[in-house]
Formats: sequence, structure tokens, C-alpha cells
Amino acid sequence: MKKRQTWPREFPGVNWYDRQEEQAVLSVLRSKAPFRYYGVGQPRFVAAFEEEAKKHYGTRHALAVNSGTGALMTAMTALGVGPGSEVIVPAFLWVSTVGAVVHANAVPVLCEVDDSLSMDPVDLDRKITPRTRLIVVVHMAGAPCDMKQIMAVARKRHIPVLEDCAQANGATFEGKSVGTFGHIGLFSLQINKNITAGEGGLLITDDEGLYLKMLAAHDVGALWRDGSLVADPRYLTWGSGRRMAELIGAVAGVQLKKLGRVIGHMRASKKRLKAMLDDTPGLAWRRLNDPAGDTASALVFYAIDRARAARIVVAIRESQLFGASRLAEFGMHIYYNIPQLVQKAPLSPAGNPWSLPQNAGIVREYGKGACPASDALFERAVTVGIPSTLTRPQEKIMAGILRGAVLQA
Repeated sequence: MKKRQTWPREFPGVNWYDRQEEQAVLSVLRSKAPFRYYGVGQPRFVAAFEEEAKKHYGTRHALAVNSGTGALMTAMTALGVGPGSEVIVPAFLWVSTVGAVVHANAVPVLCEVDDSLSMDPVDLDRKITPRTRLIVVVHMAGAPCDMKQIMAVARKRHIPVLEDCAQANGATFEGKSVGTFGHIGLFSLQINKNITAGEGGLLITDDEGLYLKMLAAHDVGALWRDGSLVADPRYLTWGSGRRMAELIGAVAGVQLKKLGRVIGHMRASKKRLKAMLDDTPGLAWRRLNDPAGDTASALVFYAIDRARAARIVVAIRESQLFGASRLAEFGMHIYYNIPQLVQKAPLSPAGNPWSLPQNAGIVREYGKGACPASDALFERAVTVGIPSTLTRPQEKIMAGILRGAVLQA
């Protein structure tokens, strides 16, 4: 009997775990200091991770938190999002992005994506109203949005920008790291991300005021200063207990140093895969706003129509080596697949945020058809993850399966 091919899993950072992460975790346990601010021994890993992040992304401030979702909520608190606010989000995102808007008692506004599957700057300009408080840019499937055009719209209309880089850690646009264009950038360290500590998040900014607001909001509503909590009236708020633990910080710090290698491997694999597939009839690649800045965590292409895309996905899955999805069915990454959004589920029996008087007159619908241009793209788009440890022979097998699936369809 032929032995079944062993295929690497699509968890980029996990595939690069080794003794460095093990030793870092053991150091925390031996120090008996798992809390970031004090302990039996001296905590140091979360603070060191933040310092390394500032250098890596080139920002003045970095704040480690417990998750990407926690980062979103902390940022929105600092940016003043609340009742009466509209927050623009793209049709292709993750449920946490829009969920953070709802948790702030604000109203999400959907924006179309273009053929890069990123926020469409033209539709963004159309969606801004006098109530728009924030634009949330989401760099999806490893690739950067067109930050030049998006920031031009935001500056013209005087709207702050929050960059959700959870799926594109390490991506760049025109040579500059994503997360550094807007007022705040954020990253996730959840297991599916380019680097991971299982959970965890990171916020970066050059704005000291926003940093201090986030610092208070992510903790107990006050600021840590020289080992003590200080109730500075300028930044006093209600905290949310989103501190990063030392065990997470220990792994995160090691993984951040490996980010370039992880992405480098995926980029090399993607380049070779595309070269083997470029002449395949019926296959059109997703347009990239900056090909050099793509982290290469996914191959995304368009079929001629919905039916052919569906057949391609079935054929790929039949290989039983790796998966594929049509974006239209890509779970809660697609706005109309988020049931709590479509149904406008309230945060409490009071019906907020939808029922708040501050949100009166804001009528938004989220069912399929709300973003028709995006819907048409989702129907034809196929995504395939690129494992971060593919070998050359595996790349050839993968290319052959993909080519056969497209031609067979």
C-alpha cells in the first residue's frame, strides 16, 4: 500500500517552533513571574517584546495585549468610538473587526472591496458621512491594501484610520510596514497567524496620547508608572483587563525574531508555485496592490464563474492533501456569513447599539447584496493556503493538483 503523503499544516508560526520558544517559556516558569508587572522574580518578556516590536515596525510605541480582538477593542476605546459613531469596515474581514465596532456601541458601515479583495478607496469615499468616526482597513490573506489611496481619502475627509494587520504581519506597502500608515496598527498572535503564541495581540502607534489612552484602557483604566498605578485625569477610563501574560510574551518575542524567515519561506514557495501555474487557462490571480509586500500566506485566484470556482474547490479537496475554499463560503470572513451582524444581534436586552437614540436614523443592512460588487468577486474567488514549510517536491505536487483542478473544471 502506498504511504499517504504527509502535508504541512497551514499554521505559519507554529511550524517554526523549536528550543528557543521552549527555553523562553521555561525561563518564565522558573522565575515565578508570569504577570507582566510584578512577581516573585522579575518579569521581563512582555516589556522586551514591546521594545523589539518598536524597532521591528519602526514606531515610537508598542503595546502588547491578550488577543487581536482585545487590540481592536482597546484601539477603538482610545480613538473615542462610541454611540453615534459610524465605523467603515470592508466586506472581506473577520468577525472580530466588526464585533469590536458593535461592542463600542457604534454602527458598522460596509465598504466594497475591489479585485485586490481590499477596501475599495472609491467606495470608501462614498461611504463617509458626518457620523463617520473611524475607518478600519483590513489587510486580508497576507496582502496589503492600497494605503496610498486610502490615506488620501482619510486625510481629505479628516477621518482617523485603524489598520487591522492580523492576517498580514510582516507585509509592506511601498517599502513601509503595514500598521504604520494609520493612527494605530494592530496584529494578532493567534495560531493561524504568521507568528503565534497561541493567542496575543499587539498595538503600534507614533501618537503618544493614543498610546497612553490604550495603556490605561487595556489594563484597569489607570497607568503603570514605576511599578505603581497612577490615575492621570487625562487618560482615566474604564479598563478591560487585556494585559499580555509573560508566558505569551516569551513566545511572542522569539517568534517576532523569526517573522522574516517565516515570510521569506512562504514568499519563495509562492513565487515558484505561481511560475508553475501562470500559463494555466482559466486562472486569473488576485491583483496585489504591492506584490513585493505580500507575505505570501495564500494563493488567491479567480475562476471564470461561480460554478467553475465550486468545481475547482471540490477537485482540490479530493486530493486530501490540502484544502481550498470559495470566498463566498469562507465563514465569518465574509460579511453576510456573520449571522449576528446580518440579524443585528444586540449586546443586551436593551437592544444596543442598534436601539440607542444616538444611533437613530442610521439605517444599515448587512445581508447578502449589501455589497454587490464584492459579492460577485467572492463567488468566483478561490483561496488556498501556503504552508510555511513547503519543500520543493511538495510545491510541485501542489502545483500539479491546482493545475489539474482548474483544467478539469
